Amino acid sequence: MIGKRVLALDVGNKRIGVAYSDPLGISANPLPYIQNDEKVFENIKKLVNEYNIGKIVVGLPLTLKGEEGEQARITREFVEKLKEYIPDIDIEFIDERFTTSLAEQHLRETTKKSKRKKKLDSVAAVYILKTYLDQQQFKNG
Repeated sequence: MIGKRVLALDVGNKRIGVAYSDPLGISANPLPYIQNDEKVFENIKKLVNEYNIGKIVVGLPLTLKGEEGEQARITREFVEKLKEYIPDIDIEFIDERFTTSLAEQHLRETTKKSKRKKKLDSVAAVYILKTYLDQQQFKNG
């Protein structure tokens, strides 16, 4: 996968957390969140082009039992619309059950309280992307 990066999205009702990998698929880097508004698909497409994205991974919010609830349904509908807007890119789901908790813990340890909310969504996207990249390295030996 050298050359193409992976983009991770943490889809929320108001904001989309965003992170991208390096071309070797080793590191995950946060980007500022984007608003989940009428320009969201256009803004994601810009990121795909700007960062030479070859794949998008989207966090799928499962319940603690591993089942899909209302937010998972909303996320799947979002991805279906994204596929229509960017049909030529592979989009994959990844279990995101604990990413927000991990992101909150990380931010409590590293960031002033006043700046945490602004960073939370993209730090969660970093955790989604790290999980995906680790799985790929494990698969590839």
